[in-house]
Amino acid sequence: MANKRLYLPLESQQQHTQHHDKPEQIDQLVALELQHLKTHYADEEQRYVDQMLIENPVVVERRSPAVVSSPSATSIPTAQKSRSHGSRDDAQRQRAESCRKSRYNNKIKKAKLRFRHKFVCSQLNESAGVLDYMREVIAQAETQLLARGFNRVALERMRQTFGVNQCNGSADIMDQ
Repeated sequence: MANKRLYLPLESQQQHTQHHDKPEQIDQLVALELQHLKTHYADEEQRYVDQMLIENPVVVERRSPAVVSSPSATSIPTAQKSRSHGSRDDAQRQRAESCRKSRYNNKIKKAKLRFRHKFVCSQLNESAGVLDYMREVIAQAETQLLARGFNRVALERMRQTFGVNQCNGSADIMDQ
């Protein structure tokens, strides 16, 4: 997605860079790009969850209705019994339907959470792989710079300026 911007025509790239020379404009551009990435990530996550729900549909098995007989039901007259029995059956049916919907919704929520977790873990593993690769590249560049006689103090200053030391520390935390 960010690579698409690299393939703009040369005039368009020059115009694009000329408009964003000031630090405030750069901050706005970075904020806009972060918002775009967040939106893209959320869309990608939602597509993944939807796809996984299609591939793995949620199945809710029906529970068999429990038969309950009450001893006081025999003492009620027949006409009254049929009216109260009908409203009781309606209430019981509504309760049963409500419970079924609730169970179904809970299972769907649980499945969505499981799929979201799976998506986030895969993204995290991918990011960790990229981070490890970047560490290797940085270490290789530092080795080459030192071999060519680059000042070690200047190298340490660059590491601090660009937060390379902080990256190494956060990786150790993630490994634990």
